[in-house]
Amino acid sequence: MILNSAHRAYMALALQEAQKAIKKGEVPVGAVIVNDQGIVAKAHNNVETKKNACYHAEILAINSACKALNSKFLDECMLYVTLEPCCMCIQAIYTSRIKKLFFGASITPYTKGLIDNSPKMLEVYEGLLEKESQMLLTSFFTSLRNKKTTL
Repeated sequence: MILNSAHRAYMALALQEAQKAIKKGEVPVGAVIVNDQGIVAKAHNNVETKKNACYHAEILAINSACKALNSKFLDECMLYVTLEPCCMCIQAIYTSRIKKLFFGASITPYTKGLIDNSPKMLEVYEGLLEKESQMLLTSFFTSLRNKKTTL
């Protein structure tokens, strides 16, 4: 698949969501779900704010999209997320039947097996606006470490 300007624009919106997370002191992860009609849902991490380990950007976006489309399946949707999804989020993506996943920064080989062995119904595209996604994460965690060392 050729990544076009629309793909980059949706990932740019996911990066804007990640910026919102930073302002709340959250790990900067943003997610956008789209279908043929356009944007269905946007979300960013809310784990710290809501004190809930399940409030990852992907999960919140999936919940919002299901509600907006009045459906438990998102088989005509694509998900753009700034960071490679964790185990919990990958399972939610599979279960909701999202057809395409685009992510920016990779985390570790830890989740590679999950994505590489994914059901063939999910198309995965990695590295979209990767540098921008990595920069957000790096600056966030550098800032966090600097705050801890000055205390």
